[in-house]
Amino acid sequence: MENSIIEAAKIHRLTAENASFGTKNGFLTMTSEDKTYDRVFLHRAFPFDKLWEFISVLDIDSNELGMILSTADFSGAQEELLKTELQRKYYSPMIRKIISVKDQFGFSYWKVMTDEGETSFTMQDTFRNIVHVSDTKKIFMDVDGNRFIIEDIHALDRKSLRKIELYL
Repeated sequence: MENSIIEAAKIHRLTAENASFGTKNGFLTMTSEDKTYDRVFLHRAFPFDKLWEFISVLDIDSNELGMILSTADFSGAQEELLKTELQRKYYSPMIRKIISVKDQFGFSYWKVMTDEGETSFTMQDTFRNIVHVSDTKKIFMDVDGNRFIIEDIHALDRKSLRKIELYL
C-alpha cells in the first residue's frame, strides 16, 4: 500500500534537458524522451499566484505528461512560447476603472476600463465568483470563464471603489 502511494505521487519533471516545445498547425507540441506529442495543453497548478511555476503538461486525452517547475527552466524561444501559451489560455485583463455595475435577477452586469480598453462582462452569483487572492488583489470570473483582475483595489479611483465595495 505504501509503495503504491509513493509511486502515484511521483511527478515527472520537465526541463530543457528532457523536453522541447514547438508549434504545429497553431497547436503547442512537445517532444520528450524520443516521443512527440502533436498537441499538449498547459495548466497552472496555482493559477492565481504562481503564474510561471508548477505548470502541468497534459496530452490530448488529459493524461499528465509531466510538470514544469518553472518556465525559467527553459530559455529564449522555448520560455517565450510557454509564456505566450499560458497568457493565451489564462487571458486576464487588468481592471483600471469601474464604469458601472448593475444587478438584475441574480446576475451582475459590469462595464469596466481595462489595460486593453473598455469592455463589458456578466457575472452570475457575483459573491462566489470574486476570488479574494489577498487583501488588495481580486479576480472576477464571468459567466464565460474569463478572468478580470484588480491587482490593487486601493489603486482604483474613489468612484470605482464605491461601485464595488458591496462585493468586497
